[in-house]
Order: sequence, then C-alpha cells, then structure tokens
Amino acid sequence: MKSTFLTVLLFLMAGQVSLFAQNSGFELLNISPTPYALSKAEATVSVTDGAASIYSNPALLSMNEFSSIDLGYSAWIAGVNNIFGGVNFKNGKRAIAFSFYTSGANDYEQRNNPGPSNGTFSIGYISIAAAYAYDFNYFSLGGSFQFLNEQNYTYRANGYAFNLGIASQFLDDRIRAGASVSNLGEMQVLVTEATTLPTNFRIGTSADVIRFLPPKNDDLPILVKVFADYVYPLQDTQGKDFADYSAGDPYFNLGLAFNIAEIIEVSGGFKPDDEVRPVSFGVELQLSELAFNYALIPFNTGYGTVHSIGLQYKF
Repeated sequence: MKSTFLTVLLFLMAGQVSLFAQNSGFELLNISPTPYALSKAEATVSVTDGAASIYSNPALLSMNEFSSIDLGYSAWIAGVNNIFGGVNFKNGKRAIAFSFYTSGANDYEQRNNPGPSNGTFSIGYISIAAAYAYDFNYFSLGGSFQFLNEQNYTYRANGYAFNLGIASQFLDDRIRAGASVSNLGEMQVLVTEATTLPTNFRIGTSADVIRFLPPKNDDLPILVKVFADYVYPLQDTQGKDFADYSAGDPYFNLGLAFNIAEIIEVSGGFKPDDEVRPVSFGVELQLSELAFNYALIPFNTGYGTVHSIGLQYKF
C-alpha cells in the first residue's frame, strides 16, 4: 500500500484531492512508450520507432521500411505501470497508425483524518490515438489525434491533443532530421481546474557515424549511431507526475548506439539537464520479423529503477 504517499498529499477531502489532481499534469505524454526510445534518452524525433512515432514525430510513420505491431511495458517508479500498444500500416508512401498508451497505479489509501483508511483508489491516464503520414520523397509530413482521459480518485476528465511533424533523410539515409510539435490540445476541468498538457516543440537529428569491422572478425560489422534532440517546452507544467520531473526550460536529449551485424544493438542515453533520470541503457535483439527491446533507467532520487520491455513484429 502506498499509504505514506497519500497520507502526506491527501486530504481534507475535496480540497486536498484538488491540489494533488491539479498538480500532477499529464506527464505520461512526456514519457516515451517503448524501451527502444527510452534507452536513447528519448532522442527519437528523427528516428523511426514503429507506431510509437505517433507520440514523438508522426511524420516518421511513413519512413518505416515495414508495417509493424508494437508493444511496450514499463514498470515505472512508485508502482506505476505504463502500457503501450500500436499498429502502423505502411502502404507505399502512405502510413496510417493507431495506438493506445496508458499509465496508472492503484492501492492508494484515502484518509480524511489520521487513523484507519477509508479504502483505496487509483490514478490513471489514457491516450487513444490515430495518425496519418505521407512521404513526399524529399520529406515526410504527419499528424496524429489523441483522445485523452484521466482519473484521479472519483474524478474524471476527457480531452484531446494533436501531434504534428516533419522528417527527412540525407546522404543515402545515413543522416536523418525531424521536428515536431506535440500535445496541442486541452482537457476538461478535473475537480476545480483543467489539467495542463505538456506541449513541446522538438527538433533533432540522428546519424550513422561510422561502420567498422573488429580485428580478425569480418562477420561482425559494427555501426555507430548518434542521436540528439532539442526540446523546447511550450507549456510550463509544474506537475511532477510519478516523480517524472520535466524541465521548464529548453533541454537536450542525447543518445548513442552500437549496432552489431544488424542483430544486436546496445544503446545508451544522456539527459544533461535532468538530475532525476540523467542516464539510460538498453539492448535490442533483431530477428527477421521480430525485435525484442529492453531498457533500464536508474533514478537518482531513491525512487528505484525503471525496467521497460518491448516487442515489435514487422509485416
């Protein structure tokens, strides 16, 4: 039971519920849904990530080589579970994608006064999205629409958001660039106020830097890749939902990956301006039609470590 958490934050009934509900934000939308992106510090505004590109840059949907079904599960801190599922249908230059992304925790104890609890309740966030992208040869454009729902105690609110993006590739696809605006929208009133959405402008690039062969092993070519995103928050959300502290000022996300023989990819990420979760690590196993991903994110605040797993099926 998470009694300590709620004893501090909740309740002289509705007044203190309101404080927690309105201060939490919709930070789910600031957390990448797949371990592939999390392992690279979420520096993926220019990197294809299957249906998960709905949330980073929907223009990338039409730049995927294959259609895919994507699943992700993250055991976040404070007992929170993030679950993602999506499908991206690639048809020539067009792509259409659908997804759901949820986050929540339960077993929070509710008290009006010190003493026995009145029971438990849950907190949850849901995004259901649809997206479309088109590749114009020199660049791709894409957009997505999200239906949003949040639940806090007995209070519920719905809302909507749009994501828009552009992406391109250069030098035989060795260098990629992208830009997006995410989470343009609004929520209904929850308790006394409407929750502020984390609206961001992101621009970034990624590159295949060098490919080399280890000494005495010509069967294991290694490709070194780098990733960099610049994120400019357009909406200052003060909420620290589930201890995911989002910076109010512009910040960078940086990533590095070593792809070995197009079978195994080892990744690392660094967030220079984030003191809570500055680093991340991950590995991907690539088979003919399946890709398995795992990411690990240690938190510096004593909350614990995030473990994320994902699966992608290409068709």
